[in-house]
Amino acid sequence: MRFSRDRSLTRSASSVVRGFPPADTELQSPYYQHKVVLTGLEPNTEYSYAVLGDGQNPAGGDQLRFSTAGSGRFSFLAFGDSGSGRPEQRALAELMQQENPSLILPLGDLAYLNGTFEEFQSRYFGVYREVMKRVPFFPCLGNHEYMTRNGFPHLALHDLPNSNDLPEADRGRYYSFDWGNAHFIALDSNDPLERAVQGTGPMLQWLENDLRSSRKFWKIVYFHHPPYAGGPHENDTLPGLVRRYIAPVLERYGVALVLSGHEHSYQRSYPIRDGQIVRDGDGIVYLTSGGGGANLYPVYSSPYVSVGKSAHHYLSVEVDGARLTVRAIGLAGDEMDRLILTPPPNVSETGVVNTASGTAELAPGALVSVYGRNLAPEDQQASQAPLPRELSGVSLTANGEPLPLLYVSPTQINAQLPFALRDGAALRVRTPNGVSDTSIPVLDAAPGIFAVTHPNGLRVSEESPSQPGEFLTIYASGLGEVSGRIAAGEPAPYAPLLTTRSPIEVEFANALLRPSFAGLTPGKVGLYQVNFQVPGQLYGSQHTLRLRVGRSVSQAVPVPFSND
Repeated sequence: MRFSRDRSLTRSASSVVRGFPPADTELQSPYYQHKVVLTGLEPNTEYSYAVLGDGQNPAGGDQLRFSTAGSGRFSFLAFGDSGSGRPEQRALAELMQQENPSLILPLGDLAYLNGTFEEFQSRYFGVYREVMKRVPFFPCLGNHEYMTRNGFPHLALHDLPNSNDLPEADRGRYYSFDWGNAHFIALDSNDPLERAVQGTGPMLQWLENDLRSSRKFWKIVYFHHPPYAGGPHENDTLPGLVRRYIAPVLERYGVALVLSGHEHSYQRSYPIRDGQIVRDGDGIVYLTSGGGGANLYPVYSSPYVSVGKSAHHYLSVEVDGARLTVRAIGLAGDEMDRLILTPPPNVSETGVVNTASGTAELAPGALVSVYGRNLAPEDQQASQAPLPRELSGVSLTANGEPLPLLYVSPTQINAQLPFALRDGAALRVRTPNGVSDTSIPVLDAAPGIFAVTHPNGLRVSEESPSQPGEFLTIYASGLGEVSGRIAAGEPAPYAPLLTTRSPIEVEFANALLRPSFAGLTPGKVGLYQVNFQVPGQLYGSQHTLRLRVGRSVSQAVPVPFSND
C-alpha cells in the first residue's frame, strides 16, 4: 500500500497476510485477508492511498482517500439489521455513499442468515465496499453473527480495537475508542453479557472501568439488543438483561446516547433514568435503528417510546462540540426524525475543591478545581497570562464576577478565586448548553501543598531526599491575602515581591519553623511559595510537612530525608 498527504504516494507499508482454508470458511477456495498498519499519521488529516498487488491496483485506477480522527466537528452513520441483500439495503447503501461521515457503526446482524464468510462477503463487504474504501467501520455483534461458530467469521474479518487485559475469547467482542470529543463503546449483548451476569465473564466490570477512565464530553454506547423499545422482541431475555445490568452502569457515568438494533424498525425513547422517564438532559436517550435492510417489524406501543416507525432507514449523526444532532434518514433520502442533544453542565455536590489539597477549604486568591459532567465540550488550557475569562465557550463566575480560567475539560475546570473574595460565594458554571450553580465557603486562609522541591527545582523524592540544613521550597495555594495589589489571573511581579499578610509557619519533623520567604511565586498565577531551611539535627528516612496559617492547617505531606 502506498499513501501520502498529497497525491504523491511517497510512503509505503506492506501487508500481513492471513489465510483461511475452506475448512474454516466453507468456501470453495482459500480466503485471504491483508492487514496493513499505517504509522506516523497526523490527526485531522486527509490522506491519499492506493492498494497495490503485483504492480496492479485492485481498488481501481483512481487514488482513494481517508481521513484521520482529530478535534473539532465530525459525523458518523449507524444502522442495524442490514445484511439481507434486499433492494432496501442496497438503496440505503447508495444514500450513505453520498454522505461524508468520519466513521460508521453497524449495530449487528450484518450478514443474514447465519453470519458465514460467504454471507459477509456478499451482503456486507459486497454492499458497502465503496464507502468502506474511505470510511472505517466499527461494528458490534448481533445474534445472527453468533449462528456460525460463536461469531468466528465476524471476529476474523474485522480488525477492531483490543484490550490486552481481556480473555482471548472476548477480544473484539467489545471494545472502545475515541473520536474527537466523543468516547465510543461497542458492547456484545449476546454471550458476553450472559456470562457477565452469571459471574463468569468480565464485560460488565470492563465497562465500568472503561467509563470511569474516560474524560470525553460525549459517551456513546452501542450494542445489538435494545432495552427500551416496543416490538416482537421487547420481552426477550437479553433486552431484559441489558435493562437490569448495563443501563445502571451507563447512567452512573453520564452516557447520553445508546444505539441498538434487533427490532427491525426506528424507535426513539424518551430520556430514561432508573427505569423512569425524566426531563431532557437528565437521562439516556435510546435509539433503535434496526431498519438497515432486513424485513421490517411492527412497532408495539410502549410508554418509553417517543417516536416509532416501521421503516427502512439509517442514522446520520453530527457531533459539534457540546451539541449532537441525530437524523433518521429514510429510503427516499427523507428525514424521518430528528433528535438534538445539548447536555447542560452539572457540578458535583462536593465538586469544588482547593486544587492543591483536594479539600473543600478555599481562600481568597486560591486555585480551585470544579468537578462535574458536561463542563466543557473539550479540553482547553490557557496559553498565556493574564488568564482568560472564557475557554472553549465556558465561563465560571463567583458572585457574578468572571474568574480567570487555567483549564477546562468535560469533567474539570481549574480557576483562580479573586483576592478580594470574603466569607462565601455563589459559583456558576456557564456553557453553551446552560448553567450549573453551587455555593462555596471562603476562609481567610486554606493552605494546600502542591509540591516540595530542592533549590535546583527538582522534586524532593525517595530518589532525591532532603538533606540536613538544606533550603527547600514549598509550592502551595490558599495562603490568603498578600502585600500590594494584584488581580486574579495576573502573574505575580518579580519586584516588588508580594508576601503573605498572615504569618506562615512550617511544621516539619514536629518542629515549627519560620520561613525565609512566604508569598506569591514571581511570574506565576495564583501560586504561592514558602522557602525554609531543614533543621541540621534530624534522623530518620521521612518526616511530615504541613503549612500553618493561623488556625488553618494544610494536608500532611511526607518528605523523604537522608543524613548521607
